[in-house]
Amino acid sequence: MDVDLEKEMKEDAIVIQYLQDKEIATDFYRALCNMRWKKKDNRSLEEQTFDKLKGENNIWSCSWRYAGGIIADIRNAHYTRGNLEDYIDYYCSGQESQVTELVKECFYRMGWTPFPWED
Repeated sequence: MDVDLEKEMKEDAIVIQYLQDKEIATDFYRALCNMRWKKKDNRSLEEQTFDKLKGENNIWSCSWRYAGGIIADIRNAHYTRGNLEDYIDYYCSGQESQVTELVKECFYRMGWTPFPWED
C-alpha cells in the first residue's frame, strides 16, 4: 500500500478550501511537523502482511521544511496570486506537532489518524 498524504491534500477540495485562510494553513503545517500519520487500511491481513514484507507501510511523515513547502504549494496553486509563498512562510512558526480538532477531523475524513513518534 503506497500512501501519500501530500498527494491527497493537493487533490482534496475541502483541504484546499481550508487552506485559503492563512491561520488554518499554519495549523495544517503544524500538524504535519513532528507527527506521523497513519492511513486506514481496509485490506485483508494477508495483503497487509505481504506489503510489510516488501518494506511498505501505511505511515507517512515529512520534515518541517517539506511540510511548509506542501502548504505553500497548495496556497500558491489556488490563492496567493502574485505573492508567492515559500516553506519559510510556515517554517518554525511554533507549536509544531500540535493537531487542532479541525485538522484532525479533516484528515480523519480522508482516512488518516495521527500516529505520534515514540519517545
